[in-house]
Amino acid sequence: MKVSPVNLSNSNVSMQHRRTFTAPPSKARIFYNDHKATTYSSGILAAGVGTIYLLNSRHISTLAKSIAHSMSKISADIVDPKRLASIMSGDELLRALPRLTKINYEATPDNIQKGILKADLHSHSNYSDGAGLVKNLLDDATDYADVLFGKTKQKFIYALSDHDTVEGLKEAMTIMAGNPERYKNLNFVPAIEVSFAHKASKTGNPCEIAELLVYGVNPYSAKVNQFLDNIRQKRTDMIQNFIKDASKSCPLTKFSFDEFSKYYEFEKYGNLMNIHWRVYHYTQTKHAITQYASKINQDPEILYNKIMENSKGASIGKLHDEGKLPADIQEVQNFKDIMHKYEPHVENGKIIASSENTFEEVINAFKDEKGIFMAFAHPYYYAERVDNPIEGLKYFMEHSNGLIKASESFHQAYQSRIKPEDIDNLQKETEKLGLLNLGGQDNHKRKLF
Repeated sequence: MKVSPVNLSNSNVSMQHRRTFTAPPSKARIFYNDHKATTYSSGILAAGVGTIYLLNSRHISTLAKSIAHSMSKISADIVDPKRLASIMSGDELLRALPRLTKINYEATPDNIQKGILKADLHSHSNYSDGAGLVKNLLDDATDYADVLFGKTKQKFIYALSDHDTVEGLKEAMTIMAGNPERYKNLNFVPAIEVSFAHKASKTGNPCEIAELLVYGVNPYSAKVNQFLDNIRQKRTDMIQNFIKDASKSCPLTKFSFDEFSKYYEFEKYGNLMNIHWRVYHYTQTKHAITQYASKINQDPEILYNKIMENSKGASIGKLHDEGKLPADIQEVQNFKDIMHKYEPHVENGKIIASSENTFEEVINAFKDEKGIFMAFAHPYYYAERVDNPIEGLKYFMEHSNGLIKASESFHQAYQSRIKPEDIDNLQKETEKLGLLNLGGQDNHKRKLF
């Protein structure tokens, strides 16, 4: 049974009526020599007069209220929106973007030391393909937010934007609700990076994948969760069908979904775009090692497990480079043909994507969500794959139901082969389309900085 919401204006609130969301204890952390470390305990803080005043006096976004309501519906207790005061909505972020310049996204030691770094709007946790735990990434962002606020009285803006999943956001909501005072200097933007297939005129593939960053997401939205469940199921079905076709094509090689999941880490990468490449590499390596085992008179299952144990996600080329597979055993055409069947492709002018979203599906999933907006993620990667990138970006913008309002012009993780002047020229063109600029590290590491 749900209990009554906590009245934070009353310092005599009884303990039994407080929220019970808790997070693991946080160790004292130090950010540079001039920052005094403070120890924060997880869970609900003692309801002192100062804490009550801070929680009551802070602005509560509409998104925070919506998320608190959603959390209350699935919790044993009611979540007071004041406990989510650190959440920044998409509308609020939009208003903040014009005040942020390129240098404010550059996480250099000098910019961090001087408090010039103001925002990071692109990062990933271990819920998709990142290595960092949500709690640790939040700690990193919050430690810096405290330093920044001490220097400038400005809050650090941080977005967690995992690929095609909101599970990391749900954990972040629980952590922040459990200890709201800890995050008082942080503006946390719940986000997600979603992929879609598009025609690619300048590459060898008929279709490539582009991505959109969606800001201000309620991770408990039924429609958003259904959309994400659907794409994960589509990818699961594709993998099973690919393996089934591979088994028919090469019946002497034993393929299985469980084996693929183990050595190609489906639990970690199953919600990512381009998963067809991982199942392609699985079928090729399993068949190649089976052939190799026959040549050296070994059990193929034992040999496969031995070779792959320390080579998860490997292609045949990687096994060659590691000296684990002879160079004369190469990829076979059978699986290339199956790959063409399941990768995004074009038939009669229409994109067929068995394990990817179409642009229309993405827009339909988010068009009714309140207070969100979208941005083109690392737009230069899209630009270099099509003949007329500006026309393509303009088309997506005009057919986004008004959702695409920005472009990640200040993406911090472009490959070194890309010339800065080319990125700057694209920025000028997207600005002509009326798109705002934003940026982020696209961090996949254990720590944010």
